[in-house]
Amino acid sequence: MASAEAPLQFDEVIAELRRSAASFPDKRSGANTRYCMADIVLSAFSVFFMQSPSFLQFQRTMNKKKGTHNLTSLFGVRAIPSDNHVRDILDAVAAESLYPTFDSIVTRLHESGALDEFRSIGNDLLVTLDGTEYFRSSNISCPHCHVRRHNNGTVSYSHMLISPAIVKAGRTDVLALAPEFVRACDGSTKNENEITAAKRWLDRMGAWLSPLSVTIMGDDLYAAQPFIESVLAEELNFLFVCKSQSHRYLYETVESHRQSGEIDSRSETHWDGKEYRTTTYEWLEDVPLRGSDDALPVGWVSIRVTGQDGRTIYTNAFITNHSLTAESVASICAAGRARWKIENEDINTLKTKGYNLEHNFGHGSEHLSEILATLNILAFLLHTLLELYDKRYRLLRTERGRRTQFFQELATVACYWYHASWEAQLRFMIRQLELPDPGG
Repeated sequence: MASAEAPLQFDEVIAELRRSAASFPDKRSGANTRYCMADIVLSAFSVFFMQSPSFLQFQRTMNKKKGTHNLTSLFGVRAIPSDNHVRDILDAVAAESLYPTFDSIVTRLHESGALDEFRSIGNDLLVTLDGTEYFRSSNISCPHCHVRRHNNGTVSYSHMLISPAIVKAGRTDVLALAPEFVRACDGSTKNENEITAAKRWLDRMGAWLSPLSVTIMGDDLYAAQPFIESVLAEELNFLFVCKSQSHRYLYETVESHRQSGEIDSRSETHWDGKEYRTTTYEWLEDVPLRGSDDALPVGWVSIRVTGQDGRTIYTNAFITNHSLTAESVASICAAGRARWKIENEDINTLKTKGYNLEHNFGHGSEHLSEILATLNILAFLLHTLLELYDKRYRLLRTERGRRTQFFQELATVACYWYHASWEAQLRFMIRQLELPDPGG
């Protein structure tokens, strides 16, 4: 059985997804419902969880030979639909139908106290936002595609999403939240931008996140007064990258205070194992964000890391509503630097470390591309939870090295051997590798 301290077990997440899927809109009518909606959703999810495009076919073969299969024992799927049937039915289901499953998982983590491990500055959770393109084609499109008409007369179609995640400086793991899709407004000529989609995400999630005590983070794109005002209206905090090119008035104000000797600063030097590095912080409170009478006052803080030969190793600057003091600037900048995790530990992992987010698993004519991407991200979240809270999974994940290799082995074992439960599969793999069983 799973560890006693585990806030969520594999079977609980699968059961939650199954309950949610049972209420998804179903375009079928009459007797054309051999496969229930929950079986269709869990069949699709199993492919992403195992990261095996042929997983369903292997389970059909196993069912013919053994009269049972791992889709039933692991994912609760009673009848295996065809790949085409899965795509056809899910094409009519909006990705938003999956959002309550993400929210339920985060709620369980919060209620168990597990989220407290991710708390950071001001005892806040850091939720960072970043947009990315995950599909592009010159001939496949749907009403939600961004349309780009190029100078050479060609047209390209693409999908973009914002990938929110809970991060913390010093941790390599992230907790992926439900994505927000950056959509075309009319399917042909007008494209939504990232900030518009982020504002919609904030409208949906702000009141839900506020009681959790959250700081919203993002790159310089988000460091604009209208968006920051929306963040504050939801009683959330903010920490955004702030570049001089896009905030000239703010930086002119900072430079004026620097010339007057009114900038606070501190430096510290440490040995990094190869050389002495010096980190210098500068900060200023109540800086007008823009050159207008209604400009929002923000705190500005910069960080510069130099080597012992004086070369610049890292430099950045942020704006925030957190109090800036000699005691707080280091942790605030560390939190700001953790924003890169959304690119490396979240988006990069989804694209290159086995999840193949940019692969066209099926585009459809309505919602298919979006709901499949959301199921893929949900699989990533469940993998993260298992690595955090399932000792057997964590042992195998650590033992087998690269993520892609681990997924290949996980899927192979599930494709060729029947296992009565998720726990039974993990025990089987541990025995075959002759590893000591660590328990749940």
